Amino acid sequence: MVPRYSILILSLWMTVCAASISEESPSVEDIVKGLVERLKSMPELQAGRAHVCRRLTVFDTLEADGKIFERKTKEYRVAVTNGVETTRLVRIDDHEPPPADARSEERKDREARERYGKPTGVKKRRGMEVIDESLIRRFDYRWVGYEVIAGRTNHVLEFSARHAEPGRSSANAFADRLMSQLQGRLWIDTEEHELARVEARLGKSFDVLAGVVASIQKMTLLIERFRLPDGRWVDGRFQTAFEGRKFLSALRMRLQVEQDRYETTTVNPG
Repeated sequence: MVPRYSILILSLWMTVCAASISEESPSVEDIVKGLVERLKSMPELQAGRAHVCRRLTVFDTLEADGKIFERKTKEYRVAVTNGVETTRLVRIDDHEPPPADARSEERKDREARERYGKPTGVKKRRGMEVIDESLIRRFDYRWVGYEVIAGRTNHVLEFSARHAEPGRSSANAFADRLMSQLQGRLWIDTEEHELARVEARLGKSFDVLAGVVASIQKMTLLIERFRLPDGRWVDGRFQTAFEGRKFLSALRMRLQVEQDRYETTTVNPG
């Protein structure tokens, strides 16, 4: 049996350690501010240089027990030059794409460049999602510790959605409602303030038109990014899955996007 004085000493030691950790905990506001400033100062690539990588998307429709009912895969060749992304469909389900599908993907790619490339545009592509200051500021954060990923130290922050401001309107009320239910964790590189990882989930079920049209019972989101040897941060993996219902049909779906085979190459002007 452990003597009572040993338990007392252990309790005092743990109290002192907890107080020390609390005093040394960094400012959450400073961490978030560093992330926001990094988002605003996306480093430009050198003229005539581009990142090239492979993007593999896998879309699964799942059975009730989680087994795959149907899988669709697409492979793209992606180039990013001075912040402008261009994609080319290479394969569909391990086959060359039919001409109609290739043309459709080219049209979507062109429309995306036009939408995100407008000088007046507020949002920018980042981390496979549109992440900017307005999105970051929608959440409250709590610092929970440090964690090392790929040899680099990260702040770990828990986040939860802030209450919507009274009378606030939005052009995308559906997205706002969905975002208001999100909670999870962020991993932010301590040295360069880059977003390295995001884990998010719905805090509670989400209904569309009181559940008559659709209902999402569960949803998870994962984003992973990493640093290239030349110092640039790029997307590695994006994954989202949800369980719900559309009208009277049950839905279980999962989307996985992986980007790899990164290289820097010279491109022709224009």
